[in-house]
Amino acid sequence: MLDFNAALQVLTLILLGIGSYSLILLKAGTEAAIKTSAEEAAKATIQQLKWPGEFARELQKTRGIERQELRFRSYGALWKELRPLAIYDAALIDKEAMRILSTKLSDWYFSECGGLLLTPQARDFYFALQDLLRVISKTSEEWIVDRPEESGASEKDTLEAILLKVKNAEGALSTLRYISSGTIDDWQSVAPKYAEHWKRGVNAIASDWNKLDNRERFATLQQVGSILRTSLVNDLESRMR
Repeated sequence: MLDFNAALQVLTLILLGIGSYSLILLKAGTEAAIKTSAEEAAKATIQQLKWPGEFARELQKTRGIERQELRFRSYGALWKELRPLAIYDAALIDKEAMRILSTKLSDWYFSECGGLLLTPQARDFYFALQDLLRVISKTSEEWIVDRPEESGASEKDTLEAILLKVKNAEGALSTLRYISSGTIDDWQSVAPKYAEHWKRGVNAIASDWNKLDNRERFATLQQVGSILRTSLVNDLESRMR
């Protein structure tokens, strides 16, 4: 049986062991707490450093949405003015009517929410129509275009045939086929070049206006107006993806 001194020594060793273990646990807990606190502080610092960039991105996104809403209204106003060139409209198509239409398009362009919102992807499609209207409304002869009794895909086919005959219109023909395909996945990158080709081809047709018959003249006006409307739709939809 242990005497008192021996028992006291054993108890002392046990207490020392418990104390040492407690100190180890306390040290580990303190180090973990310090590490966690340091990590949280670092994260907070990094977040603070990143905040201006995130704010700028959110602000840019908001501004983009606002521009898109303005562009919807702007393009809608332009769309409305293009009605005289629609297939199933009854408006007169002659030199004076096209001069008036050109003036209305110019009024839209110089309005507060007009040409400022035209993107590079859609701009030359607009100017292609304006160039055509300017030329044909200043011809020396008076002319009038009768709408065909039946209209449809034949207008596109007629315009394709015209572009095949006109010099320097190969690019416009490829544009017509691209627009007709309905593909807009690459619209943002390829549309400006297609629009440039289109404008050049339409100007070539305008120069030969006096050589076109009634059917060809209607197809040209209807399709140039239609391609502009399609470009506006493509422009809006491509920016929503």
